[in-house]
Amino acid sequence: MRFVAIGNAHALAHVSRLLEVARELRARGHEVLFAGLGKYLGVAEADGFAVRELPYISVEQVVRAVRSQRLWELYPRRQLDEYVAAELALFREYRPDLVLIDNRPTARTSAEHLGLKTAALLNVHMSNSRRIPFFSARNLPGGNRLPGAGALDRLENAVECAMYDRVVMHGLNAIRRDMGLPRLRAYEHEQGGVTFFVDVPEFNPVRSLPVGASYVGPITWHNNLPAPRCLADLDAGKPTVYLSLGSEGLEDLLPHLDTLARKGMQVVVATGAPDVPVDRVPSAGVFLEQYVNVDLLLPHCDAVCCHGGNGTLYQALQHGLPVVVVATHQEQAYGGKRIRSLGLGQCMMLKQVEKVGFALVVNALEEVLGNAGYRERARAFSGRIGQYVGGAGKVAAVIEEHVRTLFD
Repeated sequence: MRFVAIGNAHALAHVSRLLEVARELRARGHEVLFAGLGKYLGVAEADGFAVRELPYISVEQVVRAVRSQRLWELYPRRQLDEYVAAELALFREYRPDLVLIDNRPTARTSAEHLGLKTAALLNVHMSNSRRIPFFSARNLPGGNRLPGAGALDRLENAVECAMYDRVVMHGLNAIRRDMGLPRLRAYEHEQGGVTFFVDVPEFNPVRSLPVGASYVGPITWHNNLPAPRCLADLDAGKPTVYLSLGSEGLEDLLPHLDTLARKGMQVVVATGAPDVPVDRVPSAGVFLEQYVNVDLLLPHCDAVCCHGGNGTLYQALQHGLPVVVVATHQEQAYGGKRIRSLGLGQCMMLKQVEKVGFALVVNALEEVLGNAGYRERARAFSGRIGQYVGGAGKVAAVIEEHVRTLFD
C-alpha cells in the first residue's frame, strides 16, 4: 500500500506522530511519502522517508495570527486555493491508497475531492467533541466546584466552535462548495474518515466520541539519538529541569537560564532548531542540545518546562514528571491549564513573563520542585497513560484494514 503522511511541519509533534505511525507502516511493507512545509520535515527525511515540499502557511504567519488571536488571518482564500492545488497535483501523481493527516485541514478536502480515503491524528481540544473549551470555567481557581460549570462549558464550546467555523474555516468551506463537497463544521476539517485522538480521556475528555473516532493515547517521538552529552556532567545532588524550547517562541528564555543555575538547578535545553547555537558556552549548570533522546534524559530529570505542546506534556507525564508551562498562545495554554487544574504543575503565558519578569518562571519551578505532591500526582498520572501502549501500531493496523475494506 502507498500512503501520504501530510501535516504541519512547522511543529515537531505534528511530524513525529506521523513518523511513529509511518515506521509501523514501513515495517509492515508499505510505502510512505511525507509532504508539507516546515523545518521538521527533515526529521522524517533523516529517518529514511521520501519527502515532498508543498506550499503552506508560513511559520511567521502562524505565530502572528495565533498570538494576536487574529485567527481570520490563518487561511486566506487565495492561499487555500494554492495549498489545495498543490495537494491535488501530488495526490494525482502519487496515487496513495490513503492520506494520513496531522494538522493540515486542506488535506481532507483535497483527498475527498479525488475520492481518496483519509485518516487523522488529532488532539481532542482541536475537535468539536471536546468537553472542556479553551476558556473553561473549570480552569478557574475552584472551578471544578463551581455550580453550573458543565453548562457554562457547553455554552462556551458552542460559541468557540461557531466562531472558528465562521471566522477561520469559511474560506475552506467555500472551496468545498465549489467542489460539490458537503460542508464541514469548525474542527471537522481536522478529522478524517477515521480519526485517532492522541490523548487520554483523563487529560482531554470528550462529550461523546464521534463516529469513526477513538482514543489511542499519546504518540510521542522515540528517536535513536545517543544519550545527551551532558548526562555525565549532571550533579545527582541538584534538581534537573528539562527545558524544551518547542517549535516556536521560548528562545527569549535562554538569556535568563543562569538565574536557575544560581538557584541550584541544572537545566538541559532542547533547542529544536539549527538557528540556536548549541556550541556556545552557557552558564555552568546549563546544557544546550538541538534534539534529545527524552527516553534516556527524562529519567534523570525532576521537572519539565515547555510551551505546552501536547507532545512534550505527554513525554513529561509518561515519565511521571511535573510540568511548568510557559505558553505563547491559547492552544498551548489549553494544555497548561489542564496541567494546573489536575495538580500536575504550573502554567503562565509568555506575555506575563515578559511583563513581570523571569522570576515568574523561577518561582513556579521552585514550587513544583519543592512540593512533593506535584511529583506524586505526576507519577500516578503516568500509570493512566501507561494503559495506552502501542498507539502507533494500533493506528497502522486500523488504517491498513480501512484501506483493505475498499477492495473487499
